[in-house]
Amino acid sequence: MYDMTRLRAARERTGPYVTRTPLIRSSTLSKETGCNIFIKAELFQKTGSFKVRGMFNSLLTMSAADRARGLICFSAGNAAQALAYAAGIMGARAVVTMPEAASLTKIAATKGYGGEVILDGKTTAETYERCMAEVAAQGLVFVPSYDDVGLMEGHASLGLEILEDVPDVSAVFCGIGGGGLIGGLSMALRAAGSSARIFGVEPEVASCATQALRAGHPVHVVNGRTLADGLAPPIVGKQTLPIIAREVEEVILVSEEQIADAIRFLLTRCKLLAEGAGASPLAALRSRKWGFGEKDNVVLCVCGGNIDPARLAAVLS
Repeated sequence: MYDMTRLRAARERTGPYVTRTPLIRSSTLSKETGCNIFIKAELFQKTGSFKVRGMFNSLLTMSAADRARGLICFSAGNAAQALAYAAGIMGARAVVTMPEAASLTKIAATKGYGGEVILDGKTTAETYERCMAEVAAQGLVFVPSYDDVGLMEGHASLGLEILEDVPDVSAVFCGIGGGGLIGGLSMALRAAGSSARIFGVEPEVASCATQALRAGHPVHVVNGRTLADGLAPPIVGKQTLPIIAREVEEVILVSEEQIADAIRFLLTRCKLLAEGAGASPLAALRSRKWGFGEKDNVVLCVCGGNIDPARLAAVLS
């Protein structure tokens, strides 16, 4: 169903531009849960999140003529940084629309990578509308931030790395925003023949995948303000949803306090500074008893570390 040849080609294509991030065993979490807990430290990735994996694959498989027109995406911040970074390396113009309430850290980083930032929209849906307006007005090429097969094939390299480090992985916890990362992760695991259980994670106040699964199709949602802003798109992807429905065993909803607790734990016990989206898999793991045994190897995808200092200070206070 998933083509390993394409996934390996995407990994080879993007390899010179992305970091092979470490997989770290947490003795504290392993003792707490009674199994082997590993952290895929994707917060050490270029730009501080997994997004560059897929973004580079998208840009590298795009025609030179399209790249020359200029590129645009809409994003709460991590895809914005990834597009700006990748486009800068490839000599292309990058424009991003971001919500008015976007993280100041992510805005500054996007500009620092050379991206042109347009702040517009009180919701991500409004930000998306502005993005499409700029596509029409400027003739820019829209680059999806999650709902694209090529993007997911780029993200699949994260799953291939996990399998190299823990071939007998039992379960993986991964945040769901629009579904691009968990889609690519699922592709990699299943193409390699892994039967590992896959768990998705969403904030309670931004549950577009959960609502889409209930409805049987993507639905627009109005999200509340969340620490996990990277997991709060207005709608799950049309191409990612079938993969989520087919491969993800359960989508766990986590509260803002559970996310905050996970951020604090990762910082104080693991010395990892994760943003809310990156800490959410840990929040899900600690939300209940899972019944994993001592031989089970469980991986948490800590997918981003771009947390605003003011937000971090509030979490730690």
